[in-house]
Amino acid sequence: MSARRALGITVHTGWGACVVVGGSLARPEVIANAVVEILPGHERFCFHSAAEMELEAATEWIERMRDKALRTARQALASLTPGVGVCAIVAKQGESGDLSAVVGSHPRIHTAEGCFYRDVLRAASPVPARIVPPSSLDISLVGKLAAPPWSRDQKLAALAAWSLIGR
Repeated sequence: MSARRALGITVHTGWGACVVVGGSLARPEVIANAVVEILPGHERFCFHSAAEMELEAATEWIERMRDKALRTARQALASLTPGVGVCAIVAKQGESGDLSAVVGSHPRIHTAEGCFYRDVLRAASPVPARIVPPSSLDISLVGKLAAPPWSRDQKLAALAAWSLIGR
């Protein structure tokens, strides 16, 4: 059975722009549009904080933040997914690597945080989730379809969701 509604999420550090769509790009239907906070305040930069800790403490910290992020994301996504058949997560592919290597390099910290939130949202989704690379989406195809917030993030999320409807 193909999905008639899909959830698209554009991933950021600590939050996601979530759009539930139906129809198609030719006949768009925006059902929901929300910004979901996954981790608040300084906690959202969990790998930055881990870089200031001993490795054992950093490992425990990241696990605690992952558990908290999963609980929060599951709760937020549950309210957006009734009637949704699939979830498209706009994010890059790849892995963050070993924590000891990550905390030793500022660029790797940023990569790890991107992977962390992508993976949390994929695990929290109550429907099958697929990663959609942002480079595969043409934002110029989407105009103003909803009330604010409706920016690049929401447009990418909607495009990604529409790309999975009917599959």
